[in-house]
Amino acid sequence: MEIFRKPSFADSTGDAIPFYHDGIYHIFSLTPPTGTTVYPERLRTTWSHTVSKDLIHWEELETALYPGEGTDPDADGVWTGSVIYGEGKYHIFYTGYNYHIDSQQTICHAVSNDGIHWKKDVGNPVIKPVPELYETLDWRDPYVFYNEDDDCYWILISGRLKEGPPTKTGCIVLYRSRDLKTWEHYGPIYKPYHTNCPECCEMYKINGNWYLSYSRFSEFVNTIYRVAKSPFGPWRTPKMDGIGGRRFYAAKSCENDEGRRFYFAWAHDRARKSDMGEWYWGGAFCIPHEVTVNKEGELDVKMPREYVEAACEKIPWMYEAVWGTSRMYGPKTVELDAVSTLSYGFLNIEKAETFLFRCKLRITDCRDYCGLLLKSNRDASRCLELRIESGMKRLSLVNLPMDVDPFWRESCTNVGTPKNPGPDGIRVCEKPFLFKEGEVIDVKVVMDKDMVEIFIGERAAFTYRVYEKTEYEIGFMAQDGKVEFFDIEVVK
Repeated sequence: MEIFRKPSFADSTGDAIPFYHDGIYHIFSLTPPTGTTVYPERLRTTWSHTVSKDLIHWEELETALYPGEGTDPDADGVWTGSVIYGEGKYHIFYTGYNYHIDSQQTICHAVSNDGIHWKKDVGNPVIKPVPELYETLDWRDPYVFYNEDDDCYWILISGRLKEGPPTKTGCIVLYRSRDLKTWEHYGPIYKPYHTNCPECCEMYKINGNWYLSYSRFSEFVNTIYRVAKSPFGPWRTPKMDGIGGRRFYAAKSCENDEGRRFYFAWAHDRARKSDMGEWYWGGAFCIPHEVTVNKEGELDVKMPREYVEAACEKIPWMYEAVWGTSRMYGPKTVELDAVSTLSYGFLNIEKAETFLFRCKLRITDCRDYCGLLLKSNRDASRCLELRIESGMKRLSLVNLPMDVDPFWRESCTNVGTPKNPGPDGIRVCEKPFLFKEGEVIDVKVVMDKDMVEIFIGERAAFTYRVYEKTEYEIGFMAQDGKVEFFDIEVVK
């Protein structure tokens, strides 16, 4: 199973800037200098360039953009932006970063005749923040598109207002243009007062609704979205607002010729490649998330069929019951009976560093939760738990063991040494997930060394990283309920 994680020459990768044109997927991406881990050296990024016709096989092209020098507005890094074909040329609008000057972040421009060789605009920066309205230290991530409803080009900029609760003044600012050259300031198009800075914003229209997505590093480290009937808003919060779970970060999307939309994001590296290490900016690309609009006008998330079809070599497995009551029916079905108690076990899988696990679940008479044990030890005390919680009607990704107050840690036994999830907390992520008893739920999980990527019911997704070497990769569990796992397959 082939998964594109980063350019071959790079230690890690950062924000993806997807662009689809003439049947080709382009991923421009922020690439930190090799050997760097901390600010500001880590952020003197280039724009790498990779292309694909099928989302699976990727070809590396020459680097599109390099930082400037001295007093150039991008001397300390070329940061996130967007790509568009318009007015007869390819255009990149990007964030120029120079922390030695007053306006450290500004909007810059480059053009190309072929989409490969780029020339920076001699007039850079082309848009600077209005100092009376916006903070000058957060002015980045331009997203440009042609808005047919407004009959002109729009550029969205992630900024920060000068007034308001100081940790919540992040806003999205709109400029408009007829020719991609002269830009007119409109003002904030969204100011929710709920985040420090809404990074990597973008906007698009599907079936009469407008969708505005962005990422938040200061709350929950994920990518979320809002919905409106007009591109001018008002922007409302959907029930399930995440494009992915925690650590599916800085997600940006593109639409192909079939009208399918894919989000590309990265999951953070950790220091020393350890679950106790601090989270870095930058990491490894995730499997793209395909979004579709459901009957309520909200976005469901699923694994693209290209990745499902690419994994076709079957890997042998056997089920090992560890605790409680379980039964096997044929070669692909495991039933757990855990009414009023616990039942769990694991798949013994022929060794493979990268594989796709898939199955279907049918939950009956479950009062608490059931789901998967991921990256687990035998006693299921140290693992990720994917919980489908019947009573709460939600999905949770729980990182065990949970810590306890110091008194209990000193006076009791068997509480386990907790992991250090940092700002994620022990409940890494949770989402509402409505389902009926007996309904069949599709589950897919990709295990790729330390990457864990989960897709549930073709509606929701979680991403996380676990560096610790564990006894088992995949297991089943039920707490006060009955659940049938069937059509079980492991493929690579």
